[in-house]
Amino acid sequence: MHSPIVWHGLKKLVCLDHPRFYSPQAFCLFLKVFSMSDPFSDSDDEASRWVIQQDMGPLSGDDEREFLAWLQHDVAHQEAYLRAQKTWAAMSAPSITQALAQHTSAVAVIPKRRRRFGKARNGWAVAIAACLALGMYVGEPPVLLWWQASETSRVGEIRTVTLADGSQVQLDSDSAIAVHYTDKKREVRLLKGQAAFTVTPDREHPFVVTAENGDTTALGTRFIIKRNAALTDVTVTEHSVRVQAQGHNALSEVIVHEGESTTYGPQGVFAAHEVDVDTQAAWTRGRLVFVDQPLKTVINELARYHRGYITLINAEVGKLRVSGSFDATDPLAALDTLEHSIGLHITKVTNALIFIRK
Repeated sequence: MHSPIVWHGLKKLVCLDHPRFYSPQAFCLFLKVFSMSDPFSDSDDEASRWVIQQDMGPLSGDDEREFLAWLQHDVAHQEAYLRAQKTWAAMSAPSITQALAQHTSAVAVIPKRRRRFGKARNGWAVAIAACLALGMYVGEPPVLLWWQASETSRVGEIRTVTLADGSQVQLDSDSAIAVHYTDKKREVRLLKGQAAFTVTPDREHPFVVTAENGDTTALGTRFIIKRNAALTDVTVTEHSVRVQAQGHNALSEVIVHEGESTTYGPQGVFAAHEVDVDTQAAWTRGRLVFVDQPLKTVINELARYHRGYITLINAEVGKLRVSGSFDATDPLAALDTLEHSIGLHITKVTNALIFIRK
């Protein structure tokens, strides 16, 4: 099935200089559309317009009512909206960005002018093939990510894996790791999501977890690492770890002790600071705990445990502050609690498509 949102999105991007236009992943998706010949359905066409309009800012009251009426009118509209959401979200996939950055010779610059599809197809054939060869398409991450993984967890699943040396890794919902042990060290790559590590001591073979552009070396026993869109969080629950990251062409390093957390990214490693370890590690016990967090943060976290889409229609409602403890295995129950406790209006078109407004 083709993704008409790519074409509609690009029209917005070209006309309005949308920040996503110049990202590598947008370019890859732009190329993908040239290889597809099926006509756009009316449902896909309209769904694409709604997703892009929502991405560019909160809907007005009239638009919001029109959108919900359109969505509830036909199950085909709901299916089209889900497809459009998935495609648009893929434009922010970090793995696509990284892969393209490593293969810049496969990518050309898109001129800021309109081109006819017929003339463009042959010209982009090589780049399309390169994108597909790298596994970068709207269905990402299955090919590019899960193909590399040694162990994975499904959405809503929290599972524990025992490694060859007896070390244990607890995978959070929708997470993946790749394990590579050598004669010199034990290396685990966190490909996606979040994981808690309980390390078997072995001074001859350091235990190193790699995520994004940084390494975390165990100096003790237990710690948690979480990959976000651009940053990686490291929290130590027992003993300490050494965190190293490549930032601004210089390697930075910090020792993180028990009860502390740090974050690293393209700019390097931030200083370690004290955190509530029980709150940070609550997911390992099947709970999601939030203390005075923006509703948007809470919803984004609940969405990680839910098979489907949970979307805030009104941006302002996402700024509400929320505290609470929820069952990680039942995000829908958590939404019901939030609906009654802070006066949200939740529209469940289906359990796979949920909209939240004030």
